[in-house]
Amino acid sequence: MSATPKVAVSDVKAALAAAVGEDAISTAPEELDAYTADTYWPALAAAAAGTPLARPEIVVRPRSEEDVAAVLAAADAQRTPVVAWGGGSGTQGGALAIHGGIVLDLRSLDRVLEVDETSMTVTAQAGVNGRRLEAELNGRGLMLPHYPASVEWATVGGYIAARGSGVLSTRYGKIEDLLLNLRVATPATGLIETVEVPRHAVGPELAQLFVGSEGTLGVITRATLQIVPMPAERRFAAVAFPSVGAGIHAIRRALQAGHRPSVVRMYDEDATRLAFAPVVGEDLRGVYTVLAFEGEPGAVAVEERRTLEIAAEAGGKLLDPALGQRWWDRRYDFYHPPHQPELPAIWGTLDVVATYSRVEAVYDALHRAVREPYTSAGLELRMHFSHWYPWGTMIYGRFVVPDGGPDALELHDRIWEDGMTAALDAGGVMNDHHGVGIKLGPYMRRQHGGALDAMRQVKAALDPNNVMNPGKMGL
Repeated sequence: MSATPKVAVSDVKAALAAAVGEDAISTAPEELDAYTADTYWPALAAAAAGTPLARPEIVVRPRSEEDVAAVLAAADAQRTPVVAWGGGSGTQGGALAIHGGIVLDLRSLDRVLEVDETSMTVTAQAGVNGRRLEAELNGRGLMLPHYPASVEWATVGGYIAARGSGVLSTRYGKIEDLLLNLRVATPATGLIETVEVPRHAVGPELAQLFVGSEGTLGVITRATLQIVPMPAERRFAAVAFPSVGAGIHAIRRALQAGHRPSVVRMYDEDATRLAFAPVVGEDLRGVYTVLAFEGEPGAVAVEERRTLEIAAEAGGKLLDPALGQRWWDRRYDFYHPPHQPELPAIWGTLDVVATYSRVEAVYDALHRAVREPYTSAGLELRMHFSHWYPWGTMIYGRFVVPDGGPDALELHDRIWEDGMTAALDAGGVMNDHHGVGIKLGPYMRRQHGGALDAMRQVKAALDPNNVMNPGKMGL
């Protein structure tokens, strides 16, 4: 699908004013400047250089969910692109207005509508900030067991639209596992609501259609999510494995035996030295793994004991549990200076997921394709495994080049091309929880094959004039 033809901004602004009121709209340059970059490295670098990759022409801040539907109707009639904006924490350029048009800033939809302590659910509007929601739930002795690294900035709608994950996913699942239902506005349907529970036999589960859709099909306006009690006990452990393969073998055995630690964070040798050790404040070497076990104390003790026995059988050395507690207390420090790189460095996360039968081959392929060829450029590749399933795990491969020089963008793109090609060749799936956006769009045909055409037909049905976040996800 190509971008829609341009319509005069004054005409679009007039249509939006009629739909939602003049005071919900701005074209002030200083306000539009705030939407030129999410955390996608090329966008940050371009904005810092004064040549942003994208800039909207209008920002709309809806006051109600009905306003969202009205904006989409007006934009559709004017054939004007619309990009939904939550916290701006995405890493793939998915929230960039690359064709101009409208940015729909959802942060004014910030109401926590219901906490149902009988069903253990929370219903919140799409603009509710993750940390604020967590604080409100914690005050009731509850939690949304999501905890992504982006919690300070991300919103409920962004969690769902990007198919996000958090550090407790091994026990509780990703955001799609926590979702019961949602409201969403599309150009073709207006505001609709999916069936209120996800387990039913009244047709396909439409809520999941919008999970991971990144605003290309519609705009999520509210969601009902599963919550849980704050655990009666959370215990940490730390293990050093003799190799990545030994660690994968041990955790696979534990999960397939039915154990569900809430955290399993396994760092390879480079990630231990370059990422884990500086944050926990120790000089460490090896394949360090942090685990957490939570729930009722008796169950926690059994699960911890048996999981650590399996780890020891695989050659794992049990370490001071205080390392795990320190990691938990400082887990967001990884994403702030001095641990988070800053320009003029180049960085990115090669987020790959695979079955256990393939994941070691994918890990080795990333080493060969990225770590070894770019050593001369100063590249460091720090890989850890942080989201685990009974069938496989994901590799969080953070690369950093201290200074890309004048050809930084070309170097960035070449690293991604080599990394994604190697991962796909080895049988990996190119993303677990960061989304597609601009960055991975070129690889969607290879990943999906003919199924990409089915995705395009779904988009054409819900967004016939291609106004919803055009140019993203390879659509």
